[in-house]
Amino acid sequence: MQQRLSTSFFYVKMSKVSIEDILYDEQDILHSMDKIEVIDFHQTLEVNGIRFWCYTAGHVLGAAMFMADIAGVRVLYTGDYSREEDCHLCAAEIPQFSTDICIIESIYGVQLHQPWNVREKRFTYVIHSTISQGGRVLILEFALGRDQELLLILDEYWSNHPELHNIPIYYASPLKKRCMLVYQTYINSMNERICNQFANSNPFDFKHISPL
Repeated sequence: MQQRLSTSFFYVKMSKVSIEDILYDEQDILHSMDKIEVIDFHQTLEVNGIRFWCYTAGHVLGAAMFMADIAGVRVLYTGDYSREEDCHLCAAEIPQFSTDICIIESIYGVQLHQPWNVREKRFTYVIHSTISQGGRVLILEFALGRDQELLLILDEYWSNHPELHNIPIYYASPLKKRCMLVYQTYINSMNERICNQFANSNPFDFKHISPL
C-alpha cells in the first residue's frame, strides 16, 4: 500500500500539477499507514453499525470486492474485476448473498473480449513470428498484474520451444522487481494450477527471463 501511494505521489510530482493542487505529500502517506487495518477475505467487521467483508476480485493479486450491509441493505463495491480465470489467478468470487446495490468500475463494461486462451495464442504467435523475421519485441504493460501474467506465458512458451532458448527475455523496472517478490511470496493466493506447480518449483523463478 505504501509503495503504491508513494509511486502515485512521485507521478504527481513529475507531472505538471502545481504544488498548490497536490492533495497529499509523502508525510501524509507515512501518517496514513498507522490508520490502515488489514483484514482477511470473508472476515466480517462491524463499524458504527455497518457490517462489511470482502471477496477476491480476480483482477490482480490481492484485489478485493467489498460487500457492506447497511441497515439490511447490501451494497457491493468493486473496482476492476475478472470472472475469467487466467494463467495464475482465480476468477472473481460470486457473493453468496444477493445485493441490493452494485457500484462497479466500468472501463470495460461494454467491451467483448476474446477468450483468454485465444488471446494468449495471438500474443505468442506475434512474438514468435517477429523474432523469426529477425525483429525485436518491446512490450509496455502494468508492473503489477499484467506483467506477471505475460512473463509466466512467455517463460512457459520459451520452455516449450527450444529454437527460442538462445533469445533472451528481459524486464526492466525496479517496481516490477519489487512486485515480483510479492508474487513469489503469495503463491497460496493464486489458482490451483500455480499452487500445484509450486510443489515442484516456484513458477515465478523464471528460467528464460532476467531483470535488467
